[in-house]
Amino acid sequence: MILTGIILYAIAYWGYVKWFDKNVIMSDPKRETPAHTYMDGVEFFPTNKYILFGFQWKSIAALGPVLGPIIALQWGWLPAFLWIVFGTIFIGWIHDYGSLMVSVRSEGASFGPITYELISPRARTILLWYILWYIILILSSFTNQVARLFQRFPVSPIPVLIVAIIGVIVGFLTYRFKVNIVYTTVIAVIIIFLGIWAGIAMPYTAPLEPVPATGPVPPFPNALDFWMFITLLFCFLGAVLPIWVFIQPINYLSFYLVYAGVIGVIIGALIGAPNYQYSMTTTFFDSALKVTPSGPLWPMMFVTVACGAISGWHSLIGSSVSSKQLDTEPDAHFVGGGAMLAEGIMALVALTSVAILNPATTKNVSDPAGSFVTGARTLFENLGIPSNVGEGLASVMLIILAITIMHIGLRITRLVLADLAGPKAGGIFKNKYFSAIVVCIIVYIVTSPHIGAAFQYIWGTFGGANQLMAGLALMIVSLWLTKEKRPRVYTMIPMLFMLVTTLSALTYLIYIGIFGPTGYLADPTRWGALVAVGVNIFLLILGLFMCYEGAKAFKRLRAAAKTA
Repeated sequence: MILTGIILYAIAYWGYVKWFDKNVIMSDPKRETPAHTYMDGVEFFPTNKYILFGFQWKSIAALGPVLGPIIALQWGWLPAFLWIVFGTIFIGWIHDYGSLMVSVRSEGASFGPITYELISPRARTILLWYILWYIILILSSFTNQVARLFQRFPVSPIPVLIVAIIGVIVGFLTYRFKVNIVYTTVIAVIIIFLGIWAGIAMPYTAPLEPVPATGPVPPFPNALDFWMFITLLFCFLGAVLPIWVFIQPINYLSFYLVYAGVIGVIIGALIGAPNYQYSMTTTFFDSALKVTPSGPLWPMMFVTVACGAISGWHSLIGSSVSSKQLDTEPDAHFVGGGAMLAEGIMALVALTSVAILNPATTKNVSDPAGSFVTGARTLFENLGIPSNVGEGLASVMLIILAITIMHIGLRITRLVLADLAGPKAGGIFKNKYFSAIVVCIIVYIVTSPHIGAAFQYIWGTFGGANQLMAGLALMIVSLWLTKEKRPRVYTMIPMLFMLVTTLSALTYLIYIGIFGPTGYLADPTRWGALVAVGVNIFLLILGLFMCYEGAKAFKRLRAAAKTA
């Protein structure tokens, strides 16, 4: 299954991706990119395409393409496999690449100013509100998962700390002291892998009462609170420090650790050739399933897989960060399109690592993170890697996947918050420390098991919001193509599919959040379900408003193109 996906992705990259870059976007190696035009050494600076690819991939590849496909096994491995492969080939990469290039051609502007220009000032405000709560959902979903992984796998804290320290050192060596990137990379990667053994030799457990997977939550502060604080502190540093000091070098080096693990799982699967124990298909809808989220295959499977096929988060990375670092336009299809195809491979790896396990032992994917560690460890053993080392590597992979997304998310969120606050309240929110702390507090409230346990309902909401963001990004790309008089069918069809699918998914989540077996009416003490319903309604309304504003913009731009 993994090998089939890799072959199809290679064909897509050398065929469709390069054709689209040359004939539709028409990248120009002579056109100066914003990284050169506005170079300031902080946000804008040209970056080697291989470094930027590593940064882009590690900035888009989080827990979504790992946990999403695993949860989607409830519908069987075949539907998830088909959506991961063909969703990536026909929708995912074109979404990522298109978002990146629209920003590059718009002087490195993010989606806020681009939406203002292409659609309307009101649409810009709506989109910013949507992005704010969308990223808060990401941060909330991942904060809880990372904290539980730290608590469950004591081998992981030391390796993660080493990655952070080495990343900062490499940032200074590369950008301040101009040390050859090859030398620093080789030495840094060796130290990072030695960190796995250091974690095994020196496991660390928080000196507080642990939180069980089920049952009563110990009073504040407990071990989960401790690890949530550590996780949010890491994100805070990424949100306030210059990108070249913290975010870029850490994400760049993390690429080698994570993708080494991905390659290890692939080779382990090829050597062991294990049979899939999960069913190829199940039913379109099984109301007895206890997995969260669940529901009908359409639309729920498509949003549950999340980043494995397409992710709105990628459009924010491309338009807010990578577009300001792109050295030349022809680098974009490698950085944007190539990174998405590489993430598709990781999603297939996650799917395979759990599909080979006994469904009974993995509790029918009700514990996707633990299931991945178990499956990856099993495949690592085919390479002769000891079980404890494989478990350490797999758990660190998951944590690194999450936190290297989260610190960028917090950085973007504080900027959006300051923008939305406006000139009157914007003064205090423009203080990067204050705005970052405010977002961290909101995230803790949403994800804390002490406060309504809303985190239990967040993954489905995150999946729906994530894919709807992708649909809105495809709308912006399609509007730009319309304005530039370029063929837009390649983005319009994916846009329509994603908008219909995700709006339907959010509607379904609202229904089950109220009337479902784990909904608010079934147990009014679960006010976390009511919070999730409120967030879903808010996002659904914002999405519908954006569709309305976008439809008006399409009509206006088409008329302008005909008269020009």
